[in-house]
Amino acid sequence: MISDSNVSLTETRKAIVKLYGEPRELSQNGREVLTGFMDKRGRVIDSAKKARERRFAHIKILGERRPYDVHVDVIVQAQLDDGSYDTVGDDERLANIIAADLKRELLKSLENRNIIDDFNAF
Repeated sequence: MISDSNVSLTETRKAIVKLYGEPRELSQNGREVLTGFMDKRGRVIDSAKKARERRFAHIKILGERRPYDVHVDVIVQAQLDDGSYDTVGDDERLANIIAADLKRELLKSLENRNIIDDFNAF
């Protein structure tokens, strides 16, 4: 969980895309993101069809206005005998790593913006 993030929704989504690539799914309001499939270390993998176990992050941006809370869950899926995947649990360790990486990226975006939400006078 990242508490009291003063970064806008669009900047938060940009940070997620920068770290984990284009999302597999994005909710209609843009506040829930499902990342691509990952390995145990959190690296996004191109093809998860042959992997016996795969993970993905479910990132939720909570709150009506700033400061937002960002909640990160990592869901673990295991491959069944017929080739389909079933959810077997959560990976708290990887969720904490992803939250820390995202928080670091959000702090970078705060340092790189102008005073009033990227207001350019000229």
